[in-house]
Amino acid sequence: MKYCVTIVRTGCMFIEAENEAEAMGIANHQTTDAVNWSDDWEATDCMEDDSALDGMYIKEKAFD
Repeated sequence: MKYCVTIVRTGCMFIEAENEAEAMGIANHQTTDAVNWSDDWEATDCMEDDSALDGMYIKEKAFD
């Protein structure tokens, strides 16, 4: 079977604002280079999907 797995990566940025709503608005209007990304990520969702080219599917773990 072939699947599409969604990967989520966590990051943070430091915002100076008058309140939480303003901080969220500022954060939502930044580019990805403003984010301090974590080195970790997590697979969160998986659904059957065979729409990609065969060479794009990963078949083995990169490490144990």
